[in-house]
Amino acid sequence: MQTQISTAELNECLPALHRFALQLTRNQDRACDLVQDSVERALRKAHLFDGANLRSWLFTICRRVFLNQIRSEKTRGITVEMDDAPQSRLASAQTQEQIMHYNDVVDAFERLPLNDKVILSLVVIEGMKYEEAAAVLDVPVGTVRSRLSRARSRLMTMVEGENHENEGTQLAAVV
Repeated sequence: MQTQISTAELNECLPALHRFALQLTRNQDRACDLVQDSVERALRKAHLFDGANLRSWLFTICRRVFLNQIRSEKTRGITVEMDDAPQSRLASAQTQEQIMHYNDVVDAFERLPLNDKVILSLVVIEGMKYEEAAAVLDVPVGTVRSRLSRARSRLMTMVEGENHENEGTQLAAVV
């Protein structure tokens, strides 16, 4: 049985939903965002509404969205506005050695074969899960794992090779 959620019914529930969200978050801005996320989810999942009690259904959705946000904050950490963050945490002075190592890694990455660049970009740089990368590349998850392992090994070998070459030229320059 499919039911429609009318605008009037939804508008009638919004003040109570906002109060509930405020109780959960204890922050006006987060409560507004939570209400918006909850209403969005309710509209996307309207086909699942049984028509019995819209307010109760919205409160359930709100609570679940809130709990999902709490879980994701635990894994990602709390988001802090750039203006509120301590300046000492935003940047650290790079030593010349760190800059040279970074440049070596970037140079080695540029010399990798395209397949290695793609898999490293998806998993390491973009942070995709293996399953997501497998879906993007249309290959099995095991293939993603093996390609990633080989790409990391190649990159490490190339960077270590450059470091040994640099050490040799530095020693020759000293002698």
